[in-house]
Amino acid sequence: MPLKIDKILKLPNIPIIFQLIRNTKNHLWLFVKKKHIWNMKKTFWFLLFLGALSAFAKADSLETLKNIELKEPTLNSISTEIQTIPSRELRPKLPGLVPFLEILGQNVLVWGWDYFILEKDYAKISLDVWERNLNEGWTWDDNHWAINFFGHPYQGSFYHVAARSSGFDFYPSLLFSAFGSWTWEYFAEQEYPSFNDFVVTSVGGSLYGEMLFRLSQRLLTKPDPTWFEQSQSFVLHPLSFLHWKVAGPRSNNPGYFPIAYSLALGGGYRFGSDYRYDKMPAERLDDDWEEINASATFMLTYGYPDRKIKKPVDYFTVYARYEYGQENQLFAMNTSAKLLNYNQSNYKDSWFDIGMYLNFDSYYGDLAKMGNLSLGIGLDLNIPLTQNIQMRYKAEPGFIFLGSADFNYDELLEEIIPDYEVTREYQYNYGARYFTSIHFKFFEKINVNDRFNINLMKTMPNSEPHYGAHGYDIIGTNELFAEYLFTKNVALGIRLDSYFKIAAYTGEYFEPMSRTFHSVGFYNRLKF
Repeated sequence: MPLKIDKILKLPNIPIIFQLIRNTKNHLWLFVKKKHIWNMKKTFWFLLFLGALSAFAKADSLETLKNIELKEPTLNSISTEIQTIPSRELRPKLPGLVPFLEILGQNVLVWGWDYFILEKDYAKISLDVWERNLNEGWTWDDNHWAINFFGHPYQGSFYHVAARSSGFDFYPSLLFSAFGSWTWEYFAEQEYPSFNDFVVTSVGGSLYGEMLFRLSQRLLTKPDPTWFEQSQSFVLHPLSFLHWKVAGPRSNNPGYFPIAYSLALGGGYRFGSDYRYDKMPAERLDDDWEEINASATFMLTYGYPDRKIKKPVDYFTVYARYEYGQENQLFAMNTSAKLLNYNQSNYKDSWFDIGMYLNFDSYYGDLAKMGNLSLGIGLDLNIPLTQNIQMRYKAEPGFIFLGSADFNYDELLEEIIPDYEVTREYQYNYGARYFTSIHFKFFEKINVNDRFNINLMKTMPNSEPHYGAHGYDIIGTNELFAEYLFTKNVALGIRLDSYFKIAAYTGEYFEPMSRTFHSVGFYNRLKF
């Protein structure tokens, strides 16, 4: 039987956790008997297989920060003025030929722009290039990090949205994204097909595409959306809006989900930069990162954290942070989507959730770069410790099926090897990721939140650049926040961030290296 609120409040603080877990036992047994767990296992192994392909083939959180208020939207908080799309206006799914041709048309359009307008050499394709690609297969490219981990996922979002707007669900749309990426890599570029581009465009593009599709369509759920809402929908994803405008919403349209989002503006000081090689003299390391900076942070939560999701990505979070310093810049973007879950909610502010998450993390700065696509199993536990103190705890171990880490030996190799040529400033990796966070809220006014994220990554087999570096990268971040809420929508806070990296590569020239830096700052958060 569910725990009663008055009984929970009478229990000592710590046993509440065990009461909640014990209370789920019978529900879990019924869950197994209904074979939902077997469906979960099938989905897990299917996704893990997709991830494993990125490691072996030769040839797509910061969550407590994103929703720094512990109480997220509930059904009762949804405005009664919101009206979802009438069922009579929902159209049946279009034939698969529609997104198939649309994706090919997208590739032809982008290729034509690159070839005729931009006159890019990589767009000079021929039958010989196609034959070579089909015969020789995949490789790993040396393109700029931002192109590979920002540009390609956005391109992939158009493939995904073409299928989603035609009435297909998330996983079939992911396959359409893979088709679009494969045809582009083999037939639209003179370069060899890039396997890292294929994975990031397919999986990362589907993750970005699903989120943008849902946010774009959410603005169009009213029977008669305003011109401003339509403009916002177009900006979020043009193809999603154009499909709606021309052909109307499909029967699989996600409709209206609540969102919570905020903007934080502030500044701070970056300090404690330590950049060293194991045997290199300290005076040769002049890449300190100590400076004053201004920052802007956008945080968004879509859906409910305390409910069983009906479809993949019914719940997701987005975090984007930009720092502009006196000499250096930093941009971080983290997205996390729940694919399936088991949830037990006992009452309004208490839940126990185990879910599968698809994450895409990016950390891009002048002196530090890291990115990865990962699949993890996460525990999300929210309980009231007392009447005035609430706690939310998250832990998520995961598998990185495609990652990247900056390569820090260029300057060293340029000094040692006379004819050394810089090709790629990062490594391709796979590995493990572990994220944990704990968040306390006191008297509905004070938030204290600490998040720790660590990534253990190993160089992908056969992905080494021409200088042959391969080995391990350990990259971690810790972020501590404390804020006071003056009103429901306005808060003032301080934050302390730390970053560390340890690299160990095999080879004569690659002595172990480490890098750390910290920053302290303040911010003013506005919740909309």
